Amino acid sequence: MYPVTDAIGGTTPEAHRAGLERVIQAGGQPITWVSLACELQLDWARQDTADAIAETVLAEPYGRSSSAPGNVARNAWRNAR
Repeated sequence: MYPVTDAIGGTTPEAHRAGLERVIQAGGQPITWVSLACELQLDWARQDTADAIAETVLAEPYGRSSSAPGNVARNAWRNAR
């Protein structure tokens, strides 16, 4: 199971963390929505979806930051073109 951590809500930050910890204890591997989008794209040479995924990821502040998932998406998209 791969819970998308930035898509999980809680009534408080503590409730969010506690719920996520329960998922991890049950064997879940947390990921972010950017990581999920990149996993779904799989192959950046797939031009029918690569542009839309890259635009979506890069349009978000998280995708434009120096974060690893954003940089992975950006570099893979550029290299596949």
